[in-house]
Amino acid sequence: MQQLQEEAISREIENEKFFQKEIFVLRNDLYYKFLEHRNERWFVDIAYKPKQMPSGDLYSIRRIDSDRIAVLLFDAMGKGLNASITSILAGAYLNNYIDESLERGDFRLCDATKRFHRFIKPLLFEDEALSCSFVVIDLTEKTIESAMFGMPPILMCDQCNEIDKIRSNHPPMTRESTGFDTQTDTIENIVKLLLYTDGLNETLLPDHMLYHTYLSEDFKHAPNYKHFLQTVMQRTERFDDDMTFLFLEKELCNRCSVRRYTIQSRQKEVDTMIANTERFLDEHGMDAKNRAYMLEAFSEMLINAYEHGNLGIDHKTKQKLLEEGLYESYLQEREAQYKEKKIKILLHLKEEEHLKTFKIDIEDEGKGFDTALMRNRIIKKSQFHGRGLLMVSKMVDAYYYNDRANRVIIKKFIPKESKDDNQ
Repeated sequence: MQQLQEEAISREIENEKFFQKEIFVLRNDLYYKFLEHRNERWFVDIAYKPKQMPSGDLYSIRRIDSDRIAVLLFDAMGKGLNASITSILAGAYLNNYIDESLERGDFRLCDATKRFHRFIKPLLFEDEALSCSFVVIDLTEKTIESAMFGMPPILMCDQCNEIDKIRSNHPPMTRESTGFDTQTDTIENIVKLLLYTDGLNETLLPDHMLYHTYLSEDFKHAPNYKHFLQTVMQRTERFDDDMTFLFLEKELCNRCSVRRYTIQSRQKEVDTMIANTERFLDEHGMDAKNRAYMLEAFSEMLINAYEHGNLGIDHKTKQKLLEEGLYESYLQEREAQYKEKKIKILLHLKEEEHLKTFKIDIEDEGKGFDTALMRNRIIKKSQFHGRGLLMVSKMVDAYYYNDRANRVIIKKFIPKESKDDNQ
């Protein structure tokens, strides 16, 4: 019995290492970031849920330039180590190719696909296949260019809530694959996109239907990523395969209430701003429980902007001074030194038929940080100091930084009670 327990623990440790390796290989240049382009803002969220480790699903999201992002999605045939090796090879090669092409300034989707095709073919077994999507979204041209190999269609929802699909233009890649091309579609009026592997749409539900029966309608009616994910999880008891999807949402600001504030980098003004925010949430009908959650998250982010952003106090310095009982006096010194630095806060409420979206936008004048370091909470847990951010992720429904990470947006979604609920 003891030997079986030790073997189970050993397998669990190895599976955790595999997961950390896959997280390390995949790249997400928009990790906890919003994408701002001219007068538009996009939020990009990812659900990555391997059924087992090692996994055959892998993804990457790369920022090509100020106008374009590339999305790579892989689904290797089968399960276990063989599928995982194929997807890791695919992701590592393409991310390296993108890095080199960005240095040269000559990235083109057709070239990337051609080079990858040449690289991966001899590494596939005769009976092996690789499904994959190569996608470039151009926010200036309002286009989506794609080369898709045996993948489920990309779903797009427009401003009139109509669904359109971009279907694969090639079968899965094999050793015998020859030739390929790209296709270009418009996203001029698109407000939501969904890219996913077949682990999502081919999951068998308790009613013995495959999830693709409901997928389009669920996506159409989902106002945001979290709502869509909750709907998916409510429909299925389990996934039959690895499940990965990317949800891209364009921010629409109709029917909004907004209040703007600018405060100095002083503890008293921070405290006053927290009180102002509590009044705003209360006046606009947020219940006590969610108000407490939102305020806790807002306080954490505002204090981060004040201490770490404008006053430039790092985690190690703060910890050391707290232990020595010198932190309060040090804060006063830094306030005097950086008294000209401001923090901008925007309190925002968007009203929809069945939903209220509360959004708080906080911007400081600090240097920011690399949000990719937040991956350490998965792959280097001992090096991750952002306990406050872990708390924030539990208190609110979403949060995103700008590229510099000196500006953060936190969101809380509150469903409205229907008339039937009140009867």
